Amino acid sequence: MPTRSRSFIPWLLIAVIALIAYGSLYPFNLKAGALNHGALDALRELSWARAGRGDRIANVLLYLPLGFCLFLWLSSHLRRSLAVFVTVTLGSLLSFSIEVTQVYISSRVPSLTDLTLNALGTLIGATAGVGWDKMGGLMQLPRRAEKPHRDPAALLLIVSWLLWRLAPFVPHFDLGKLKAALQPLVRPQIDLSSTLIWLTYWLVISQALAALVSRAHTLEALLIMMAAVLVGRLIVANQTFVPAELVALIALVPIFVLMYRMTPGPKRLLLLAAMLAAFVFERLAPFTFAGPAQAFDFWPFLAWFATGFPAAVTSFDWIEFFGTIFVFAALLWVLRFAGVSFRLAAGIVMALACVTEVLHLWLPERVASITDPLIALAVVLAFRYTQHQQRRMFTGRPASRRERIL
Repeated sequence: MPTRSRSFIPWLLIAVIALIAYGSLYPFNLKAGALNHGALDALRELSWARAGRGDRIANVLLYLPLGFCLFLWLSSHLRRSLAVFVTVTLGSLLSFSIEVTQVYISSRVPSLTDLTLNALGTLIGATAGVGWDKMGGLMQLPRRAEKPHRDPAALLLIVSWLLWRLAPFVPHFDLGKLKAALQPLVRPQIDLSSTLIWLTYWLVISQALAALVSRAHTLEALLIMMAAVLVGRLIVANQTFVPAELVALIALVPIFVLMYRMTPGPKRLLLLAAMLAAFVFERLAPFTFAGPAQAFDFWPFLAWFATGFPAAVTSFDWIEFFGTIFVFAALLWVLRFAGVSFRLAAGIVMALACVTEVLHLWLPERVASITDPLIALAVVLAFRYTQHQQRRMFTGRPASRRERIL
């Protein structure tokens, strides 16, 4: 990644350090008479106290982004091997300072075991930074940033993605929330289908970002998006890390680089095939069709009328709602990205929405309703206003007057 494209790294590094300090020193309650003890007394209280499996994983993961961001920043000024050494050293010093500070904080257990795990997390993060650096070199980014396409449909897609990933938008900053977000990683349950679906979604988002920013800033934009989603899920109430998604993120960068070097035709067809498979799986899994057919609900958003608007707002499943919007938006955008006309792409999305909804009649785990097809229609109408810009992006020429009307 070029040095000029790393201007955001110091800010991201500051945010990571602040998150580490908050998570390590919360609730900031000093022990009675703690300040009466000197630094040597604090050092004597450090021990090799063992932590649970969840705490061990948290200690490694908490310092992984520190090592990653610190290496990217230092590698702009130092040679790669020296940047790794300095990164691990500074990460260890930060961990040591926090462990000593925890001696004075009630309900915290300072431990040299935590220090070792934090140093390991910093090293893993620095190693990931080395890989990221090399992947950026393989992309052969241009020396000068060309004017980006700024596809407005891609922006709509990214907004729907962030709404889904960060719902219900209620920040929660206590230590219990941080541990709850990491809890799924203690005993991760990862299946291949979920990993492939998350990988597909992230590849779609990466291509949407590439349609908004110049090629020189594509990896930078992807890194910012990954940080926004992961940090957001760490501090938003009722949200946790998804192990399958983290595995998908590990595979994302090399696959993204490979697709970046592919010719447009095969790349777009590959992304379209993956998105169609993910759409069908999301809509029909676990494919346990059984009779007799259920009743079809022709009243969209019935909960809004049954319980009243205020109660419905608090009880409504916003995560599922925004997730449905994103899936329809992603399919529509990928169809357009593959070169399908807007009319045909909209027809395919509406047809698949209706067909899969009818099939829900024979899926006991699903509810057949008019709601999802109406959501798909709303997505199509929203994307319709961006057709002129999309036409310019995908064909390189402005839309005709007739095409603007359509």
